[in-house]
Amino acid sequence: MVNVHANTAFQYQRPIPSAPNIYKVFEQSDEQLNLARLNLKLQEQCGEGFHVSFYSGEQLEQIPRSILLSAAQCYADVFNESWGESWTGESALEEIEGFIRCDARYMPVMTLLFREERVIGFSWGFLMDRDCLTDDSAPFSASSVKRHESIAVARYWLNQVSHKNSFISIRELGVLKDYRQNKTPFLTLPIFEKAKSLDCNVAFFRTKLSSQAFKWSLGVGFVPLELFMVDGLLLMKGSVKYAMNLLYGSIDKHRRRQSQSEIIGNIKRYLCE
Repeated sequence: MVNVHANTAFQYQRPIPSAPNIYKVFEQSDEQLNLARLNLKLQEQCGEGFHVSFYSGEQLEQIPRSILLSAAQCYADVFNESWGESWTGESALEEIEGFIRCDARYMPVMTLLFREERVIGFSWGFLMDRDCLTDDSAPFSASSVKRHESIAVARYWLNQVSHKNSFISIRELGVLKDYRQNKTPFLTLPIFEKAKSLDCNVAFFRTKLSSQAFKWSLGVGFVPLELFMVDGLLLMKGSVKYAMNLLYGSIDKHRRRQSQSEIIGNIKRYLCE
């Protein structure tokens, strides 16, 4: 298995603190505190049996096999029931392990949603430097369909339009049908928090027009960067900070109504409704 290190090329762009070990402890504590708060919100809304776990970098290599097997079965069930695909637990596990054994220049990030010990939802992706967008890379999807076009569009936007050095690609996002309501914030917020902590504010997400994820991404401020006109594929681009603000608002009882109104407004605005 290829080692995934936290000190990837993406992170080398960060200033080196004078006391790196102390800084690392405080950074981890902030991450754990944010996750604990998020789990409290999740349990308040859905019950004590629910929780999310977050992994980044080399932490993914330490995930117990029992959890990987549960995640693989969840992955297979989500895409088989929603897309009519034909995943098995074995093929889904191979897909997940391939994600973990990513290019050493990428930082993999993953959130898993549990009910008791069972994985019922997942989100994962890569934090990376724009220079990692090479013709042979596959940051947005394992599929070869419109892969090169996706890379070219993202690279052009980063280099020529926004002049941003880093981005996060949300590679997968799914929840079992019986548990989908209001779970997406809990899956995506830990990933966005990690991106924010590394001064990354650009997010890409490749999806299909027919997917529920398309309207979700519109709602939190993503817009299509490219419509490929093949199999309904499109590459979405959004702001990490703006999405986080709406997602946190959607799970806060004092801000929920306002955030939901803004989310619906974003969808209607793009669709000219």
